[in-house]
Formats: sequence, C-alpha cells, structure tokens
Amino acid sequence: MSINSTKSNKAQQPTTQSLLQAASTVGSWTMLSRILGFVRDIILARVLGAGMLADAFFVAFKLPNFFRRMFAEGTLTVAMVPVLQEQRKLDIEESHRYLNSLASMLLLILLLVTVFGIIGMPWLLLAFAPGFHDEPTRWQHTLTLARWMFPYLLLISLTAMAWAVLNTHKKFALAAASPSLLNVAMIFAALALAPFFTHPAYALAVGVVLGGVLQLVIQFPALKRIGWIPRLSFNFKNPAIFQTMRLFWPALLGIAAVQINILIGTILATLLPVGAVSYLYYADRIVQLPLALFGIAMGTALLPALSEHLAHGRIEEAKADLQNGLAWLTWITMPALAGILMLAEPIISTLFEQGEFSHHDTIATAQALQAYSIGLIAFCWIRALATACYANKDSKAPMNFAIVGVITNTILAIVLMQWFAHVGLALATSLAAFVNAALLLRYVHKLQGNIFDQPTLSRIIRAALACIPMLGFLFALSATWSFPDANKWLQCGWLLTAIPGSIVVFATSAWLLGEKSLNFRTKR
Repeated sequence: MSINSTKSNKAQQPTTQSLLQAASTVGSWTMLSRILGFVRDIILARVLGAGMLADAFFVAFKLPNFFRRMFAEGTLTVAMVPVLQEQRKLDIEESHRYLNSLASMLLLILLLVTVFGIIGMPWLLLAFAPGFHDEPTRWQHTLTLARWMFPYLLLISLTAMAWAVLNTHKKFALAAASPSLLNVAMIFAALALAPFFTHPAYALAVGVVLGGVLQLVIQFPALKRIGWIPRLSFNFKNPAIFQTMRLFWPALLGIAAVQINILIGTILATLLPVGAVSYLYYADRIVQLPLALFGIAMGTALLPALSEHLAHGRIEEAKADLQNGLAWLTWITMPALAGILMLAEPIISTLFEQGEFSHHDTIATAQALQAYSIGLIAFCWIRALATACYANKDSKAPMNFAIVGVITNTILAIVLMQWFAHVGLALATSLAAFVNAALLLRYVHKLQGNIFDQPTLSRIIRAALACIPMLGFLFALSATWSFPDANKWLQCGWLLTAIPGSIVVFATSAWLLGEKSLNFRTKR
C-alpha cells in the first residue's frame, strides 16, 4: 500500500457496515461449527473413550488435517484472492480461465499427493507417531485409519479453493458454514454407522471422508450462481498462475512457522510434569473460540475488501477499512480478554471438571487460559495486519515476521517454563504474538501511514474504560453469588448470568461514554 491515493470511487466502495456484516456472518457460522465440534468431541469420548483406538484415530486424523492447514485453507486463500480480484477487474472470462487452470493443476497435484501419501503412509506415521511402531496392534489400526482418511486432504483442499472464490465475490456464509458439515458427518457416523463396524473408529473414518464429500459438493451450486462452472483446463502457463505461486510459497512458509511454534510448545510441555500438555490443549481450545469469532472472521472479511480496493486503486478506502477493522477487533476483544481473566476458572470447571479431570486440573488449565488470553488482541491484530499485506500481494513480510515470532516464542518459552512451568509456555506464546503484531504494525504503518488515528484511538480508549464497570459487575456477582462447586446446572446458570450480564454492562457503559453506534464508521 502507498500513501499516494487516487480518486476514490464512492459508488463501488463497500461500507464499513458491510465489512462488519461480513465478519458477523463468518463469526456466526463459526460459532455454530464450534458448538457442533464440542458436541462431536463429547460423542467421540463416549464412543471411543481414551484407549488404543482413540489414540489411533486421533493420530490418523491429524495427518490430513496437518497438510490441510499447511497447504489448503489459509495459504490458498491469501494466494488466490488478490490475484483473482485483479483478474476480475480486467476480464471476467479471463478470470474463469485462470480458475479452471488453477483448479485443474490443484486437482492433479492433490491426486498425486493422495496416492503417494497412501502408499508412503508408514513413513509418514514414523514422523508423526514414532512411539506407535513398537506396538503392532495400535500401529496397524493407525496405518489403516490414516489410509482411509487421507483422501480428505484432496476433498478439503478443493473445497478451500471454492471458499476463496466465494469470498472474493463477498459470499461468506456458505464458506463459513461448510466446516459444520464435517462435524455433522462425524456425529452421524458415530451414532448411525458405528454399530455396523467391528471398531467404531472405522465408522468415524468413513464419517470424515463423507464430511469432505459434503463440503465439496455443496460448493458447486453456489459457484454456478456466481457464474463459474469449473472445467478442466491444462493451460498451466497462464501468468496469473505464476502470480499465485509467488504468493503461495512465502505464505506456506509463514503457516509452517506457526505449526513449528505449536510443535515446539508441545515438545517443551512434554518435559514438564504430567498434565502440562493437556492443560495447554484445553486452554487453547477455549481461547481459539474468540480468536475464530473475531480475528479470523475479520481477516476473512477484510481480504477480499482490501484486495478489491487495491485492485481499483482506492488506497484511502483500503486504509479506512483496515483502520475500522482494527478498531472493531480491539473494541470487541478487549472485554473478551477481561472476561476470560475473570472467568477462566468457572469456564474450565463447567466444561471439563468431571471424572478424571480434577479441580487441580481446572486451576492449572485456567492459569494457562489466562496466560493465553493476554495475547488475544495481538492474535487478532496479526490476522488483520497480515491480511493487509496479503491483499497487497505481499506474503514475504508476514512470513519473515512469523519466523521472528517463532524464534521469540522459543527463547521466551525455554526461559519462562523454568519459573512458571506450562503457564510460562502459554505466556511466551502471548508475548511472542505482541512482537509479531508490532512488527506487522510498523511495516504497514510505513506503507500506509498512521493506522491508529485519533478517532480509532478514542474508540479503543472508550472500550478500555467500559471494561471497568464490567469487571465491577463480575466482582459484585462473585461476592453475592459464589460460583457453585459441583452442580453442573447451577454452574451453567452462573455463567449464563455472568457472561450476558457482562456484555450488557460493557455495551451500556461504552454507549454512555460516547460510543453511540456500533457500525464504526469514522467521519474523516
């Protein structure tokens, strides 16, 4: 992005309200998917338990998911959307030729990867689960399940391309809702198909592939409605293909850096007393909810909006959308951060404290959740600021900053775990996120100019001040009605009083402080 602006086209400029509506659409469907995911996990626990077959299934399912995160969803989207926006500006038919060539190339590559993955599965498993090799029964179950489920990679990667196309056309609902189909298919497999299999894990493997098929098939009517019917084309010399590849590989390395970060945290946690890995896993599950609802949702909505602005030379409009996106993210994550700090233990206790999950486990997991929540704003900023770079066809800067984040996280984790054990690992992740966000903010500031202008800063300050009465409400609630110790229904009732009550107090306080509307349109 450049400070030099061209005359804006007001008729084409998407309003900030439409941007927030898009983010709300993504967030709402993401919430549904997460709820179904929790239901799925409960059913899986009942069907599989925590024994040998459960280990085999989860490791086998991890393989296509790992490659999906690396090659498909986020990486493919950031590489495609800016190029497709530019192609659409030039010529619609040319954009369809580009999509056909890219889809055909992706299909061929995925077919080869799937075939070689199935054939070479023993070597992949040695990398992902070396400890299983010495247990022949568990190894064989894992190998068979992994081979059954590996085609999910092909299905979900093609689906991810369809999502990127729909997002470019500002069609967010289907792409955001599709992941729910995987949860639905797995629930169906656990309840309806499992009785017909000797081992329920194999029914679930069928459910995973079924979920992939459903997610892909449901895209075709939506693609037809926007005017693109996928066809085979082997014109791989299309210049737009090369542009996509130039964006894809740095973005892939950036995603790889994130995965390495997760792997390092897991490895270090295994050096700590028993339970550390589980505490971090459960805490991360909770903190990922607001991140997905706010940060990922806003990043998804911002990418096509910013790409369209930049493709048409509307630099100031791109800057305005980015400013409002960051302001909205900060405004909504600030009370979420404060609420998690106060409610971490009640949330963990209500969700997980039963059976083998003791009160000691609740406290340890809540501490990790609080440490993760400190970085929530930074996590969301990273999504938005990296999106600004991707929209400008710059995937190298986010990659470089992600690598710096990995190095920072590793150093901090090694140091902090000496004093704070697993909480130190979570805190290191949060602090490293602020380093990454600061580098991105400085980089975008140089290209775009001041992102946090006076109206944006005023809005953030109002949000911070509105958190004070909200915290007062939670303190008063705890003083007058202590969190119930054992009864799950009472615990749910307490949280259903605390969380909606906090939202009402925060929104009312923000309104009294001058936040008269929630559309965040800045008068400039």
